[in-house]
Amino acid sequence: MTSTTVCLDLPDTWAYGAGVLHGGWLLETITREALARTEHPPPLAVSAHYAAAPKVGSADLDVEVLREGRSVGTLRAQLSQGGRPKVSTIITAGRLPEPGHRPLHLSAAPPQLPLPEDCLRHAMPEGLPRNGIVEQLEIRLDPATAAWTRGSFGGGAEVRAWVRSATGREVDPLMLLTVADALPPVTFEMGIPGWVPTLELTVYLRSVPVQGWLRCVQRARLVSGGWLDEECEVWDSAGHLVVQARQLAGYKEPSS
Repeated sequence: MTSTTVCLDLPDTWAYGAGVLHGGWLLETITREALARTEHPPPLAVSAHYAAAPKVGSADLDVEVLREGRSVGTLRAQLSQGGRPKVSTIITAGRLPEPGHRPLHLSAAPPQLPLPEDCLRHAMPEGLPRNGIVEQLEIRLDPATAAWTRGSFGGGAEVRAWVRSATGREVDPLMLLTVADALPPVTFEMGIPGWVPTLELTVYLRSVPVQGWLRCVQRARLVSGGWLDEECEVWDSAGHLVVQARQLAGYKEPSS
């Protein structure tokens, strides 16, 4: 096994609120640096535990190559600031199916959405802290799952949206790691405001994406006791399932 320490400068490009950095972008950043140490990019599966929220500024990334096999490489990477662990990841890298690859079995379908121009552009209202996510990504919310943007609440634990880069970046497997954590929390639609910090996030990449809008759906199975799960599917413009993700996150229980 080999290990390397990389010094990073985490900019505020993807920061929101009081300088908190977006978890999906952190996952992409860590994975990109780690994959430079293996012969098997792109990633197949990435799992991260967020011990604490990294802030804008310098950070150290320790990368350890656990296995370098014929078709798969496995790495461990830990992001630290001030000597304190912030994000710990395990990355499995290998070869993704190319677009057009016919699956042997698929029991899911792309979410039904209005056209992007008929959806609501996700943006931060004036007077609130900036949000790097909506500055870097164009997110078009399905009005049927975005009643919270109009001051009412639909009650369902699901959000659907179109997503693409707001800066002209082409879709690639690493970008998908960011998109897997880009939608607003399902708790907003349930009438539960506030920060929803991610504790653990696992992302499976299933195919090389086709360029164009990404069609996303995120839903929760259980919201209880201050914790919730969020499952996310991302489909490319050709209707291929390119990402499956699942995370455990926290929320503030509403006052009774």
